[in-house]
Amino acid sequence: MNPVNPETNRNLSSLDRAAILLLSMGEENAANVIRKLGRKEVQAISQRMAKIGNVTQEDMSHTLTDFFDSYRQESGVSGASRRYLERALDKAVGRKLARGMLDEIYGGAMNDELRRLEWVPAELIARFLEHEHAQMQALLLAFLPPDQASAIIAELPQSRHEDLLFRIASLREVSEHVIDDLRHTLDACIEFVGEQVGARLDGVEKVAEIVNRYTGNKADVITMLKQHNQETAAAVEEKMFDFNTLTFQTEEVRIYLMNEIPDELWVTALKGAKAEFVEAMLSALPKRLAQVYQQQLDNLGAQPVRKVDAARNEIMGMIREMMKQGSVEYRLYPEAVLE
Repeated sequence: MNPVNPETNRNLSSLDRAAILLLSMGEENAANVIRKLGRKEVQAISQRMAKIGNVTQEDMSHTLTDFFDSYRQESGVSGASRRYLERALDKAVGRKLARGMLDEIYGGAMNDELRRLEWVPAELIARFLEHEHAQMQALLLAFLPPDQASAIIAELPQSRHEDLLFRIASLREVSEHVIDDLRHTLDACIEFVGEQVGARLDGVEKVAEIVNRYTGNKADVITMLKQHNQETAAAVEEKMFDFNTLTFQTEEVRIYLMNEIPDELWVTALKGAKAEFVEAMLSALPKRLAQVYQQQLDNLGAQPVRKVDAARNEIMGMIREMMKQGSVEYRLYPEAVLE
């Protein structure tokens, strides 16, 4: 016998691995493979199969894992189903070893695919997961590195943390069908992230964002844009409807808006705003009413970011309608005034 040294199982020759593979698949399957070989190949593999000995479980595991990895990469056929591989490997190496190999094959493949999310901010992944079923959230988080999963959970509403952690702790085995669903979810997440980080660029929207944050004379910038193209300037102004532009309004306009727009919208929209912004808005109200608003804000618990954003967007939409109707003169940027 020519024993295989267990200490060098990772350095088996290609002939050794072929012999181990054929020995593991049974006489009938091995015969079907050998029929496809040439005379010299049959002689070489037969001699090696006759002489090889002391094959360890680790030798077997590495050989079969390498075979299936190569099969998936080089064949024109989509990979065999988990159920097929499970039955075949059960017969070849036993259920216990087969289960570990399958977990390594499928789990390892998913880990490779999930590496695409390593550089994605936790906040973006959390925003995507908000629209997924809780069990899929748990599954995706379970496959991510602990640090990244923890950061994503921190971005989700605290009321859901306990349920998510329980679902992750309850995971045992993941079926091939669920793995396919996870792949679809991963692809959807990558597409969502691409849209959020600027894979699609809206030049008008970008200019509006820049002008909103511009510390110089915004009126001059808009005037310059109008000189180049009236339509583009109008499109930029339309995109400049930002919640923070409320601070550019006169006290008269702020009073009007606070009275016309429902209180519950204002309370939600002001949640998380800077103290000076809240103060500027409430200063337009009678002192007693301003105190009521402040008390409601203080008593309002933590709110999902999407809910606050929705309230702010609704307010700005109402202001647009007021402008169209001519009921309010709204400034998108500070303008010079004469007393």
